[in-house]
Amino acid sequence: MARRRTALALGGLALVLAGCGVTQAGQAATADTFRIPQSEVDAQVRAVMAQVQDAPGAPPAGLALATTQRLVRDELVAGKAAELGITVSQADVDAGVAELAEQYGGQAGLEQSAAQAGIPADQIEPFVRSNLLIEGITAQSGGDEAAVAAALGDFSEQVDVQVSPRYGTWDPVGLQIVPGSSVATPAEQPETP
Repeated sequence: MARRRTALALGGLALVLAGCGVTQAGQAATADTFRIPQSEVDAQVRAVMAQVQDAPGAPPAGLALATTQRLVRDELVAGKAAELGITVSQADVDAGVAELAEQYGGQAGLEQSAAQAGIPADQIEPFVRSNLLIEGITAQSGGDEAAVAAALGDFSEQVDVQVSPRYGTWDPVGLQIVPGSSVATPAEQPETP
């Protein structure tokens, strides 16, 4: 089986997905099939900031938006894969994580690189799983990435993806959050003793 270095590179996602427009308080994103609480986004932002050793202080303004996009993307990919009957084994996920760890000089290097890409250490496995599912969806569509993007956009409309207005609006054609006029504020930092 060929290795998937290109597909699993932390900075090289082929698709960037998200959603926008939530009316429910406390939710970063919603759909008919999932809810992403703002508290989950905030916790992941804090985890990333704790891991990034050379960037103390407040998180960058776009980190909460990027985190929301990643979480929505994972939900959309998982939902579409389930609809198509595509699954990924834990062994494949483990192999993908091991491959990334090797590529980034070990587990510590992988975790640091992931944090710099806005992914907390405990989200590396879901990141790899999502990318493997994208590969499966792409393979099932004959390698046509435009068809995959269109199918995921249609699926996002089918499940009615919405994100908090603090982030902007959902663009199903571009498969991304289009920032609104207000700046997405970063998660508040916990008080330090």
